[in-house]
Amino acid sequence: MTTHLRGRRAVLVIVAVLALVLAATACADGGTELAAGASETAPDVSVGEGSGGEEPGGEESGGAAPATGDAHGVEVTGERGAEPVITLTDGVEPPTELVVVDLAEGDGEEIPPDATVTVDYVGVSWLNDGEEFDSSFDRGEPISFPLDGVIQGWGEGIPGMRVGGRRLLIIPPDLAYGDQPPTDAIAPGDTLVFVVDAVGIVPPVEPVEPTDDTMGVEVGGEPGAAPQITLPDAEPPAELVVVDLVEGDGAEVPPGATVTTHYTGVSWLNGGTEFDSSFGRGEPATFPLDGVIPGWTQGIPGMRVGGRRLLIIPPDLAYGDQPPTDAIAPGDTLVFVIDLTDVQ
Repeated sequence: MTTHLRGRRAVLVIVAVLALVLAATACADGGTELAAGASETAPDVSVGEGSGGEEPGGEESGGAAPATGDAHGVEVTGERGAEPVITLTDGVEPPTELVVVDLAEGDGEEIPPDATVTVDYVGVSWLNDGEEFDSSFDRGEPISFPLDGVIQGWGEGIPGMRVGGRRLLIIPPDLAYGDQPPTDAIAPGDTLVFVVDAVGIVPPVEPVEPTDDTMGVEVGGEPGAAPQITLPDAEPPAELVVVDLVEGDGAEVPPGATVTTHYTGVSWLNGGTEFDSSFGRGEPATFPLDGVIPGWTQGIPGMRVGGRRLLIIPPDLAYGDQPPTDAIAPGDTLVFVIDLTDVQ
């Protein structure tokens, strides 16, 4: 799976698993216009039992695209909760506008525009004859991400959906990747077709207030330069530790913001082994706080630009027993020193 984050290369060790749909900001300025004769009257979707492509009940949510019953020749089979099969009809031109069809309406909470959601999904390419380019079902687990960090077609097409429902999205190129797809399985100027099962809404997390107790961790160096981190010969803390080593005098980070940071991370269980550092790459990393491990989501808000902060993150707020690299042990506690350079 190719992982991207708002047009910049995502940093593996701090970014939670992100779907291909997070791959870039919407390419609204670089999208390709489709042929003027694109069909707008193709047949409705053929779906499994219990779903009829009906108009959804209730009023449209703010920022949400209204659902319709016209699937433009796309056929979907399979029950929600199981991987769907998506078939495109030969000879049908893709729509030029976002298409939203409720294949099965959920009976759970309605998704607001600013939510972080948990979903299962499959995505196929229109111009590549229905070739699948991404599927959470293949990975064996749903994925969670903020709707303000995905391609525009998702940001507009998911709000208003209810938990437990299944929705079809047909996303034109100007609301997807335009002429700059992140994988060869998506063509330049492609229309993307997704079937999405809404599994849940992730509740917002509360930021953690900084303390003065570094739990024996020693940090050398000044902000702007790579820190030297020394860990104690002791058991790691069981709770998230947040310490302002240097307080900044710039803008304060609110929850859910997009931040630019320099940072170094080391492993507690691997004796302080460094597993990642933006200083080593020579440039800071930019990412939304709703798209990172929970220890960052809770530990960065309240920090000010120009500051340096220490985070000691227990495994339940990091990677638990499934670390993304051997430099992080299963059940590891992660120690980060972070310089905040910007907040958006």
